[in-house]
Amino acid sequence: MKRNDFQEIKGLSTKAITEKIKTAKKEIADLILDKNMSKLKDLKSISKKRKDVAQMMTVLRQKELLEQLEKSNKIQETSKEEVKTVDKKERKSKKW
Repeated sequence: MKRNDFQEIKGLSTKAITEKIKTAKKEIADLILDKNMSKLKDLKSISKKRKDVAQMMTVLRQKELLEQLEKSNKIQETSKEEVKTVDKKERKSKKW
């Protein structure tokens, strides 16, 4: 996979990446069949395609982890805001 392709994949959505992974896995299966029938001349193409799939899966996992982190940050921010509003109410009620 070239750098331009890799940058393009990083910009895709998770659904699009999973579709690309599925098609690449099908291509790997076809390449293996061709190899077994002695039609494939470039044997390294299988390992290259596997590497591409691994890179796509890595990007997919990074995106999933980033989404989880963003969700947890939003939850923490909302809980902090709730604590701040409760503190303000307590301070107003504790005026001497």
